[in-house]
Amino acid sequence: MNNQRRGALLVMGAGFLWGFLGILAKLAYTQSIGPISLAWFRLVVAIPFLGTFLVIKHYPVRISRHEIILFIGFGFCSLTVFEVLYFTAYSYTTVQHAAALLYTAPAFVAILSWIILKERLTRSKIFAVTLSVTGALLIVGITRRQPLFASTTQLGDWLAIVSGLAYSSWYIFGKILGQEREPAVTTFVVMVFGALLLLPIMIALEGIHPPTSIYGWELVAIVGLVPTAIAYVLYLTGLRLIDSTKASVFAIVEPLTAAVLGFLLLQETLSYDSILGFILIISSIVLLATSG
Repeated sequence: MNNQRRGALLVMGAGFLWGFLGILAKLAYTQSIGPISLAWFRLVVAIPFLGTFLVIKHYPVRISRHEIILFIGFGFCSLTVFEVLYFTAYSYTTVQHAAALLYTAPAFVAILSWIILKERLTRSKIFAVTLSVTGALLIVGITRRQPLFASTTQLGDWLAIVSGLAYSSWYIFGKILGQEREPAVTTFVVMVFGALLLLPIMIALEGIHPPTSIYGWELVAIVGLVPTAIAYVLYLTGLRLIDSTKASVFAIVEPLTAAVLGFLLLQETLSYDSILGFILIISSIVLLATSG
């Protein structure tokens, strides 16, 4: 098996594992685990696993003084804010909607990289952004003439969209801070900063409430290990074998997996306009990945 194929399979494997996050989150919420608490425990479980991976691979962890502020911003935007919004979205909307709307992130990346990194905003990128925005509006229910924030489900949809904006900052900060270090090192460091910044928010909004049952701890451990630590290791390993644009296409396995699991396990269904919105968002990712 050549490197290209192996890299594609690793990234698709990561996307498949990420697709389980919504189902696991929904189960955790039934055990009185708050969304912010689950987000924090997810990082706390993943950090030592990823740290062990760095030790095995002999990757050095070095941060210069001027990078500390950047990593604080990285951790706050790309993990702390993202985790709060995304896991809260799951408590309001469906797994299918949350996973699909998170993938508006590449459209935000195209816009932010044009503004901040001065990258070219080509016609194909503009068209892809238009597709993504249209798809998101279809899923939210604009065509059904629903007023904004008309229901808790729609509130969750908007939270998922904003979480996509927060997650898109990963690319911007990663581009700046990941030039001369291994992707796994960058991910490990930002997870540490993200967990530290998320802790006071969790205490203020939910308090410190660890799971009260063995089943609850099992769910927290699975969330931290499977769709977080293991998935990131697979993705980062695959990213060394294929370029990031191809990886963004193969990672589409995540919302597809989430949609299937939501249908099979939670009996979630998609309306016709939501299905069209889903297709438009995926099409935008493919277009962004193949455009110059």
